[in-house]
Amino acid sequence: MNLRNLILTLLLGGGCLQASAASDREALKFFETEVRPLLAEACFACHDADKQKGSLRLDHLSWMLRGGDSGPAIVPGNPSKSLLIEAVRREDPYFEMPPKEALTPRQVATLEKWVAEGAFWPTDPNAEIAEKTDEHGFTKEDREWWAIQPVQDPEVPANGADWARNEIDQFVARKLSEVDLKPAPDADRLELVRRVYFDLHGLPPTAEEVTAFLEDQRPDAYERLIDKLL
Repeated sequence: MNLRNLILTLLLGGGCLQASAASDREALKFFETEVRPLLAEACFACHDADKQKGSLRLDHLSWMLRGGDSGPAIVPGNPSKSLLIEAVRREDPYFEMPPKEALTPRQVATLEKWVAEGAFWPTDPNAEIAEKTDEHGFTKEDREWWAIQPVQDPEVPANGADWARNEIDQFVARKLSEVDLKPAPDADRLELVRRVYFDLHGLPPTAEEVTAFLEDQRPDAYERLIDKLL
């Protein structure tokens, strides 16, 4: 490529970039001054993060493309195939949105133009959130949370044979072994009575209550104390 062609290429490329930047600025201005306020006023009350009628969210493009019970809300570039546009046009008496008051012809035209021009939406962290969640709003990490895993019957480890009193202790013993820790010694009776009062009442025992427990030599003194505080 000679110098003349190189200069022409750079000039043309720069012109394209400037045109693209100008187009993006116009799209952003139209969206922020016309589209977003309209969506917020007419749609978000029923279709945002707090409330999703028909399982539909309209507070971000990613949610619109995912859609709700009836399918995707919009088809960028094609208003005639976009359910959102069909709803605001109110051509079907059983599919009219907003339900209480129709949009003005100008407002409908704004949404039609927005969809026809590609449904521009500025980059926003919600896009990444929407892409990572399923139709119920749960991420893969949410689904892996221990508390919602199916109940299993795991094999009880053999750890803690010298101190474990039940199967839970054996699992604790295995984890302690993995991190090279030793179990703490048994709590004495003074420590036990303080723990029980703090755990169940949130307050320390009085001196009289401590003395009463320390002097109670019955085999089930601890269980009796638990029952009393409960």
